[in-house]
Amino acid sequence: MLSFFLSYLLIYKYTVLFFVIAFASFGFPLPATALLVATGAFVAQGYLSVYALFFYWFSASCLGDILAFFLSYRYGREVFMHIGLRKIFLSPKFRTIEAFFAEHSVSSIFFSRFLATSLGPLVNILAGLSKTDFKKFLLYDVLGEMLYIVIFGGLGYIFGDQWEAMLAISEDVTTIVVLMVILLISFFFYLRKHSE
Repeated sequence: MLSFFLSYLLIYKYTVLFFVIAFASFGFPLPATALLVATGAFVAQGYLSVYALFFYWFSASCLGDILAFFLSYRYGREVFMHIGLRKIFLSPKFRTIEAFFAEHSVSSIFFSRFLATSLGPLVNILAGLSKTDFKKFLLYDVLGEMLYIVIFGGLGYIFGDQWEAMLAISEDVTTIVVLMVILLISFFFYLRKHSE
């Protein structure tokens, strides 16, 4: 899939980049991080402008995140209730998840932008469902997205022609981080359940 987007990126540049990243941030399963590393390498080769890349990537990422947050905030609960998830939303387990997220919303929003990127769209939805304050969401979303662009775009820029090898390593690290986050959350719920 990455090669498909890269072929269009080489032709249409920032237009393709903007829409792919906006949809990925919204929640579509698109290879955003891989594309960011690749575009960092393209900047190193002089094919893309670092300023334009940052502007389009940052604005598209924030747009997708904010749109997912607002739709979830305004319509999320109703939609999920109407598609057969009423029991889940009314269950004690989901209320525990909401309480956990409310307590750790800042760190969840911030770190899911660059440390556990595959959890980002889910965090956007949870932030909306739990009625997180928009100003708080926006602040940590912006800070996290900036770090995301600098870290992964920087890796592509630094490693240039070796960006694919670097991407494989970063994906392995991201997978490990996501698994650790899931294990930590599961352990938290286990301890909470057995302390009641």
